[in-house]
Amino acid sequence: MLRFFKNHFGIVVSIVIALILSISMATTAIFYDKLDFSIELLVRNWGTAFLTIMLITVLLPVKQWGDMLATKIGLKPKTFPFGLFSNLVPTLFYNTGATLVLVGVNVPGGFAAPFYWDAFKHDFLMMYAVSYVLSLIAEAIAVKIAIASCMAEKHLEEHV
Repeated sequence: MLRFFKNHFGIVVSIVIALILSISMATTAIFYDKLDFSIELLVRNWGTAFLTIMLITVLLPVKQWGDMLATKIGLKPKTFPFGLFSNLVPTLFYNTGATLVLVGVNVPGGFAAPFYWDAFKHDFLMMYAVSYVLSLIAEAIAVKIAIASCMAEKHLEEHV
């Protein structure tokens, strides 16, 4: 379950992906829902989305589920189609969780608002499209940062 948090590389990858997805989802929520932009709203949405995505990452093995599903349908690991398909599952969980929470903190009346589910349905597909496309980019960026970070850590250990 906490596979990505068992080593430095996985921690870095998870955090970078969560940072990129959460800022993009926070920004999308503000502009797609035509909210009045403010730094306060952006930071609140970003923090909310980041916390939600990190909790999902820690509690559920969504990346492994996506990889297993891609393998089950016959896609070969480390290929472009495998990456495209395997990212559908984690993105579905990250997007659903973050959208549920972002709608709750942004609509008047919060989670108890009578139009909460309508607002969720309104945001869900747009947020999924944004988070899916960016998850592919975020993963590539996160892996590069994690590799550099691990190399720096190894270099530091050798000289201490």
